[in-house]
Amino acid sequence: MTEPLITFDGVHKVFDGPRPVHAVNDVSLTINAGEIFGVIGFSGAGKSTLVRLINGLEPVTSGRLVVDGHEVSALTDKQLRPLRPEIGMIFQQFNLFRSKTIAENVAYPLRLAKWDADRRRARVAELLAFVGLTDKADAHPAQLSGGQKQRVGIARALATSPKILLADECTSALDPQTTREVLDLLRRVNAELGVTVVLITHEMDVVRHLCDRVLIMEDGHAVEMGDVYSIFAHPQQPVTRRFVSTALRDRPSADALARLARTHPGRIVTVPVNDGVDAGDRATAFARHGVLAQVVYGGIVEIAERPFGSLTYAVSGDAAAVDAALAELAASGGYTEHDLGGLR
Repeated sequence: MTEPLITFDGVHKVFDGPRPVHAVNDVSLTINAGEIFGVIGFSGAGKSTLVRLINGLEPVTSGRLVVDGHEVSALTDKQLRPLRPEIGMIFQQFNLFRSKTIAENVAYPLRLAKWDADRRRARVAELLAFVGLTDKADAHPAQLSGGQKQRVGIARALATSPKILLADECTSALDPQTTREVLDLLRRVNAELGVTVVLITHEMDVVRHLCDRVLIMEDGHAVEMGDVYSIFAHPQQPVTRRFVSTALRDRPSADALARLARTHPGRIVTVPVNDGVDAGDRATAFARHGVLAQVVYGGIVEIAERPFGSLTYAVSGDAAAVDAALAELAASGGYTEHDLGGLR
C-alpha cells in the first residue's frame, strides 16, 4: 500500500499572545499522492493556517506532520529549504511583481533555484504555453485580467516542477466564469502533470467542481471529512449542512415555501435525487396512484460525474392515493413533506 504524501497526526498550531489562538486543534488526516483535496471552512476556521503548515510557512506547535517522507514538524527553517521547491503555492491576490514582465514573474523561482538562463527561458516558455499565455510573456501584470493573473500565478507555482500545489482561496477574487476556467486549469495540472493539489476555499461550489475529497474545518477542528459525493449526500455536521445548502440551493427557503403554499393546493414534498434514486421512476410513482404532482422547485447538479439534488412537488388528489404514493416514495429513497401550517 502506498504511503500518503501528507500526514497530519494530532497536529496543533497555537499563536501566542495575550489571548493565545488555537488555530489548528488536534488535526489528524492523510492526503494521497495524485488527489485534489479540498479544505473548506468559514473565516477563522483555521484552513489557511493548516495549509501553511504543509510548506513550513508556519511551524507546528505540537503533533507530527510528514510531507513526502520528511517530518516537517521536526525540521528547522534551514532544513526546510530543500523541500520547499517541491511545494508550489498560489494565492487569492496573485502576489505578482508589478514591475516585472509575465515571463520574469514565472522565472523568479528558477532564479532563486539558480537555473541558468537558457534553462529558465525554455521552462518559462513551456509553462506559459501550458496556461495559455504565450502571447503575454512581455506584458506586465497591470495589463492582464484577474483570470490571466491567476494563470501566471499557477505557472510560477509550477516552475520548479513541484509534487504538491497549495491553492489558498485562489478563485475568491474572480467572477464565476473565470473561476470555472481556473478550476479547469487546476484539474489539468492534476491530471496531466500528476501534481497533488490542496485547495483552500470557503465556496462549496468550488469543492463540488474540482475536489476528490474534502475536509470541513470549524474553530480549528477537523469536523468532517470524506469523498465529495458522500459529503454532499450525507452531511453529518451542522456546519457541513450549511455549506452544502449554499452550493445546491435545491430546496425552497422559508420565503419560497410560503409563496408555493399560497399558489399551489395540496401537499408539498421534496424528493431527493442521487445515483441510487431514479428521478423518472419516482415521478411515475405519483402517476401510478392517480395523483397530480407538479414540480414547483428544485435543482440537480453533477458531483463526481454522478447526479445529486432534489425536486419539490405540489401533490394533490385523493388523500388515500396521496398517502399510498408517498409510502412508495418512502420505501424507495425517502421524501420530506413540508409543514404548511399557517402559510395558507
